[in-house]
Amino acid sequence: MSGEPTGLRGDPTRAQVRGSTLLLVGQAFALVAGLAVQVLIVRVLSKAEYGAFAYALSLAMLAEAVTSFGLRRGVSRFMPTYEERGEDAKALGTLVFAFCTILSLGLVTMLALIGLRHMLTGSFPSPAHAAAVLLIMSALTPAQALANLLDGVFAVYVRPGAIVVRKYVLTPLLRLVVVALLALESHDVRFLAAGYVLTAIVGLAVYGTMLAPVLRDRGLWDRLRTRRLQMPVGEVLRFTVPLLSTDVTRALLGGGNAVLLGIMATPGDVAELRAVVPVSLTMTYVLSAFGILFVPLAARLHARGELADLNRLYWQTAIWTAVLSFPVFITCTGLAGPLTRLLFGERYAHAAPLLAVLAVGHFVTAAAGPNGVLLGVLGRVRYVVFANLGAIVASVALNVALIPPLGALGAALATAATFVGLNAALQAGLGRDTGVHVLDPTYASAYLALAAVSAIALALLLLGSLPLLVEIAVAVLATVATLGFARRRLGVAETFPELARLPGVRLLLAAGRR
Repeated sequence: MSGEPTGLRGDPTRAQVRGSTLLLVGQAFALVAGLAVQVLIVRVLSKAEYGAFAYALSLAMLAEAVTSFGLRRGVSRFMPTYEERGEDAKALGTLVFAFCTILSLGLVTMLALIGLRHMLTGSFPSPAHAAAVLLIMSALTPAQALANLLDGVFAVYVRPGAIVVRKYVLTPLLRLVVVALLALESHDVRFLAAGYVLTAIVGLAVYGTMLAPVLRDRGLWDRLRTRRLQMPVGEVLRFTVPLLSTDVTRALLGGGNAVLLGIMATPGDVAELRAVVPVSLTMTYVLSAFGILFVPLAARLHARGELADLNRLYWQTAIWTAVLSFPVFITCTGLAGPLTRLLFGERYAHAAPLLAVLAVGHFVTAAAGPNGVLLGVLGRVRYVVFANLGAIVASVALNVALIPPLGALGAALATAATFVGLNAALQAGLGRDTGVHVLDPTYASAYLALAAVSAIALALLLLGSLPLLVEIAVAVLATVATLGFARRRLGVAETFPELARLPGVRLLLAAGRR
């Protein structure tokens, strides 16, 4: 990374945290813009309209998981490995193969959604209207899958700025413009669907203009023009096809419950669940930001056999994601009622328990760090596949059992329980001769402190009848306490030495080191 302090250039863990923090800053902006978009959509559309839009978006997410074919993970895994070996022809061939495969699968899945749209929306009160929304949203599948692939490419070359511009600035701003026009001009939900698709296409075009200079800098552009590349199709597919289960599992846990609700319950249930899902997902943005740069760095360390550094990279990433996710977790659980009414109004007051339940599952995922991704980098593909298949079966079974009696709450409970079980299985897999600790003793005290602060704060917020201002104060104090207990393990002063030049911060960091 250009411009970083000299002491950081030889330390991949610090470089990863610094670059990931830049991504996290971009995600903070995207979070604010995304919440504004979500609030406006929910407030402008009726529950039936928003239910149709959320249902189509969930189907597009599931289709995107299949379209991606795990190839973004393959690019992040193999491109840096081939470059470390000096095999530039294979590195470029991996990128070309992934791009062509995703484009082809994207068009196929888009046509499949178009052909099945009437059957998929037959249970809606206005099936023709819902089918029209799904018809438009089907184009989101290939565009988003290709953009996600390029996220992985820019991560390989440690270009977090490019990812921030496309993913965390341009896309949220364009969506905000679309939703503002929706509200001001009284357009219907089909306008919103078309705006989402157009936004994805514009973002993909911007990525394309950024990619060519990167390839030229790495000496790959001339190889591409002269077709001097080698496609390691077999090696890549042996890695990505089994791990496709990871993408499908995440998509099912993120959007499959909404699809099952649309089939087994009502559009109102879909609307309530999907209204709070983006709020609960905000804490996973931290893990996503850190995970983008984690994969190529972990692949390089694994290729060099530097297992001690790999263990530190993993646990440093995990503790950062846990601590930075905590403020969202305590707000979404302890203050779920006031937060839901503030954002979405009294129409969605009954969605508060859904938000609290989903937040638990997502926080467990964030606190565990990129465990599944690391197992894939280490070659434990079969274990990850079986863990994912178990999660898929458990998710479907729990949703089918809980949705009829509990509606949207049953879907939320099924999702949270599956997240907890899946992360427990993946964490156990790290202890199978990988060189990475299931729980590193160095970081155990920080996690114990995190659990203790969570238990005390939630007991006060959920069991005590406190005024709202007092509840907010409890959440703030819990966040400060968490940072205080974990600051030594975060290594803030070492990762960001620039902060040590600020007088007030210097004293705080010195206390943390003591």
